[in-house]
Amino acid sequence: MLRALVLVLLLANAGFWVWRQGWLAPLHGAIGAHPEGEREPGRMARQVRPERVEILTPEAASAAQRLARAAAAPAATVCLEAGPYTATELAAVQPALQAAWPGGTWAVREIPAAGGGWWVVVGPFFDAEQLQTRRDELRRRGVMPEQASTPGAAPMLILSRHDNREAAELELTALEARDVQTARVIEGSPRVTRALRVAQADAPTQALLTGLAAERLRGKPFVPCRNPNALSER
Repeated sequence: MLRALVLVLLLANAGFWVWRQGWLAPLHGAIGAHPEGEREPGRMARQVRPERVEILTPEAASAAQRLARAAAAPAATVCLEAGPYTATELAAVQPALQAAWPGGTWAVREIPAAGGGWWVVVGPFFDAEQLQTRRDELRRRGVMPEQASTPGAAPMLILSRHDNREAAELELTALEARDVQTARVIEGSPRVTRALRVAQADAPTQALLTGLAAERLRGKPFVPCRNPNALSER
């Protein structure tokens, strides 16, 4: 029995010595072991394209991690809004926006009306031709009137708006000095205004909207929404 045990040990030692000499190299992959173990030369030999391995400094590794996180993060969006616009201005601005941004979507948000203040007006006009004639006359005198229409009432032309009656009376005096006749001061009604809103504008959309020419937007460019949570409808 002792002889058999000694013989087994001798054969095992002989086999280990042959393996360490590398004479069993063709069998290394099959048995899953290599005489050099996990030392660097063996590990390098098993690499795919080892020449592409690059060791980064801690600073470079941190920068690479930041870039990877930024690439994986969703693109930031912001709420943009242009206005306020009267109904007439809005009717002119929307087609211009559609032409500059075909396929884009936006909402029309109604802005709560404040007090009407005091207006300097001419009219009312019960005839469309008479209304247009007076509008053209005022424009020739350097006055750009705004039409005010109330359901069931004849339209008027608003020459200016003011917060108090005193300011409106002063403007009326100045207009009469320019030979603007039949103007008068009235207490104005609250004016409903609207804004164009893009609730979630990504970076390319932000660049497009903020880069639109001022004349296309009636001099009221897109800016960050004052109240992003306000409800709006198209």
